[in-house]
Amino acid sequence: MTILKIDDHYFNVCGALLRILDKYLYMELLKTFFAVLTVLLLITFGSEATKLLAMAVEGKIPSSLVLQVLLLKIPPALEVILPLVALLSVMLTIGRLYQDHEMVIMSSCGISPQYFQKRVLFFLIPLVLVTAWISLVVTPWSYKTERTIIGEAQTLTPISGLVPGRFNTLPNEAGVFYTKSISDSGELSNIWIQRQSQVKDAEQDLILVAPIGRFEWVDGRLILALEDGYSYIGMHDHAKTASGDIEVQAFKRFEVLIPELSAQPTRPAKFEVGTDVLWASDSLEHQALLQWRLVTPFGVLVLGLIGLKMSRTGPRQGRFAKVFLRWCFTLSTTSF
Repeated sequence: MTILKIDDHYFNVCGALLRILDKYLYMELLKTFFAVLTVLLLITFGSEATKLLAMAVEGKIPSSLVLQVLLLKIPPALEVILPLVALLSVMLTIGRLYQDHEMVIMSSCGISPQYFQKRVLFFLIPLVLVTAWISLVVTPWSYKTERTIIGEAQTLTPISGLVPGRFNTLPNEAGVFYTKSISDSGELSNIWIQRQSQVKDAEQDLILVAPIGRFEWVDGRLILALEDGYSYIGMHDHAKTASGDIEVQAFKRFEVLIPELSAQPTRPAKFEVGTDVLWASDSLEHQALLQWRLVTPFGVLVLGLIGLKMSRTGPRQGRFAKVFLRWCFTLSTTSF
């Protein structure tokens, strides 16, 4: 009975030590994972933020949407960098155990390499599931939402440059635009526009007056749709003409193309196609995109296990030597 009690106590102590070791190992893996993830995200977002700020300076999107669009670029970035993050986090964490001789002590205490393989595998499985969810669901949604937001912003960008209650001079002195108020939905009220129009092979003054108007996309062009208004042709030039006639017409809907305020609509990207559509499609392009989305989660698992093998270092071997070699290999493969 005494021997059994000693054995039970021994196993209880070993179990408690293993649980402490599990917590220690998982905490080190998580801290390294989030540190590497933060650094790579900052590097990735540097160029993206520069492009968005350039678009905001050019007036293509409002500056208030830069942060929102930048956040929508996180899922596509995670889809690319998560396998590399899994590799580096496992290599740095387990490699530090070798460099600090903690692995030698654990091995002398009877902890086998299979123990670390299981713990790393348990650490990678949730990352694989999260990466699969991001790749199959979140990334297509982020591309589609980004295109929608930028499209709406480009539609409202002409309005953002107009000051209600004042006569706004159009670029290149192409005319004058006036509106009494602009609602949050982009609807304009009490509109007055003065432009030069080509009528009967002659350029004449055109004045448009309408109580309601809004910017819309028609055949890939941004136009100003006016409702229940009047057009006046030759009002300013009637004294110079022989007849002195002024042409007045009433319209139910009048579409005005203002090139100075127009923008190009954003086209649907191939990456925003849903996974269910890709699964049912026979297109080679869709099949290639589906295979990319399916392979990415497995890349996290494979590279994480490779990182476990590459983390083994000798007493006098450099800690970051294999990391540098792996980085060079990644650059060489992605360049082609």
